[in-house]
Amino acid sequence: MASPTTTTTASIDGSASAASPWLFGPGRDLILGCGVGYAAILAVVLLLGDSARSWLPMSALTFALLFTSTPHYGATLLRVYDQRESRRRYAVFAVWTTLGLLLAFVVSCYWYDLGSGFVTLYLNWSPWHYAGQNFGIALMFLHRRGVPVTATAKRWLYASFLLSFFIVFVKNNGATPEPLYDGVQAASTAGTFAPIYRVMSLGIPGVVQSPLLIAGLLAYAIATVGAFVQFGRGGRWRKLGPTALIVFTQSLWFTLPALLRTFDVLGDHVAFSLDDRTYSFRLIAIGHAVQYLWITAYYARREPGARSTPRHLLHCLLASCIVWYVPALLLAPPALGAPAYGDGLAFLIAALVNVHHFILDGAIWKLRDGRVARVLLRSRGDDVVAPSRTRRAPLIRAGVWSAGAVCLFVGACGDYERDIAAPRAVEEGNLERFATAVHRLADLGQDEARMHRRLAIAAAARNEDDLALREFEASLRIREHPRAWFEIGHIHAKREHWRRAVEAYEAAYALDPLPPKLIGRLAWAHGRAGNLERAEAVLRAGLVVHEDAPGLSDQLEKLLQETGR
Repeated sequence: MASPTTTTTASIDGSASAASPWLFGPGRDLILGCGVGYAAILAVVLLLGDSARSWLPMSALTFALLFTSTPHYGATLLRVYDQRESRRRYAVFAVWTTLGLLLAFVVSCYWYDLGSGFVTLYLNWSPWHYAGQNFGIALMFLHRRGVPVTATAKRWLYASFLLSFFIVFVKNNGATPEPLYDGVQAASTAGTFAPIYRVMSLGIPGVVQSPLLIAGLLAYAIATVGAFVQFGRGGRWRKLGPTALIVFTQSLWFTLPALLRTFDVLGDHVAFSLDDRTYSFRLIAIGHAVQYLWITAYYARREPGARSTPRHLLHCLLASCIVWYVPALLLAPPALGAPAYGDGLAFLIAALVNVHHFILDGAIWKLRDGRVARVLLRSRGDDVVAPSRTRRAPLIRAGVWSAGAVCLFVGACGDYERDIAAPRAVEEGNLERFATAVHRLADLGQDEARMHRRLAIAAAARNEDDLALREFEASLRIREHPRAWFEIGHIHAKREHWRRAVEAYEAAYALDPLPPKLIGRLAWAHGRAGNLERAEAVLRAGLVVHEDAPGLSDQLEKLLQETGR
């Protein structure tokens, strides 16, 4: 939910609201909406330490995201596009903004700098979107429990969530940024082969960043205490429980990790370490999505002719799968020249879907909207006048949901092959099953060069050089990488095909000229091919960068002795 602008309950209908303090009841509201479920899982992860990965592996989080985070986008899509009145009301966002984002997405597939800006916008906007949703829910519980929301108290609470976002923003934009989400492809060992889409940073110097973080943390603490002092006046402290839990959840998602990283406390723990930030981010994303589905499911069932909650959630899932996986299927053919799914396209799709979601969400979830306020701030929905759904031809509706089911199958199969089947095959040394997983991903439009390289390296380790060459070449057709060319050169060197070895090593060197091992192999191959001048030039250039590398200096000395110099 977006950060809402609220009004008092009395102003909605001219009288005090008879709202129930809960939506679904205390159990579900506390666990799903207030973050108690997330806090419990985080506590278990903290207690288990590194063994948490065995109890709750990354593959489990992948499927949890598929069935929680994916449908939470669909909840917004249905709210906007499944109702004729909503499509008209939000036409600027539903039609024109959407078309603009689609155009930016297509251009970003080929203009990587624009794509980098796109994904940077997504990553910096995400924590604000999460904070806005928590702020809106905190206010909702205050209204429903009869706590007066004065302008002053509301500003204090807003400042608490705003400062929580500020802390994350500063942390993410330092000279050494710490983004919540990893890039889809790591740089080479020498650091010169970057991902297709990079997360850009403001580059705040450390001498500025640290004081900003400390000041932000102090201001956050003051704003949070100030908000509860305002709301607790008149002995209303017992009514603040759900709102306090929402504030606590916000701190678990952003403020606490930033605090622990800043002061290097629990820095190596799976829940807070930089190396495991994708793991922790997935936990947070699941908590946010569950919260979103909880409140949108309540809203959806108050509409006239509402579907049952399970059916509503299924339709949310199917609608969202279409927007997640159709772009990947359409752009999968290599002839189109877009990045492969695992080499940048998935990251770009995530940016498109999320930015679109942030914009739509900010437009439709406003407590100042009378229809939204009557549902979320009152206990009864019988007086809510919501627009009826568009009556579409049964065949059209069946076609939409069938397309969603196909996309769900594609997504689930891709997640299984990538995160379960392939790692298990590697662990068991089952090269054939690993190959099946890699090729199935390609068939599903989710090909990635890294998977082909991993398969090729495994094949080379078993001396299956023909298979290794095919897979390295398949990876290079997706995206060139120095490791693939280096290994191809090694295979040709083993076969004493020196011209081919030189060509492969030179291709790797052109992409990444810094690794000492590559420099040595390239010079050695040139020496065996009779290209002594090129071998000497490569070694001398390498020693300029790695002047203390004994292997390179010994190799150069030996080469000079062989040539009589």
